[in-house]
Amino acid sequence: MGAFEKSTIKSFGATKKDVDEFRRSMNDWIIFLDGSLRDAKMQVMQLSRRIAELEERIDTR
Repeated sequence: MGAFEKSTIKSFGATKKDVDEFRRSMNDWIIFLDGSLRDAKMQVMQLSRRIAELEERIDTR
């Protein structure tokens, strides 16, 4: 096998390693963002409930 072939194989191996690391990184980001979205939705629901409570209090006065 010539130097060009060895160099090409080495380059593709490095590219595969980079792509695999990118996939792992993207999975981590997706998990992180999913958790953040879930937290934000819970906060919005709590705030909505609190607004409804306050509006009900105002209506009963």
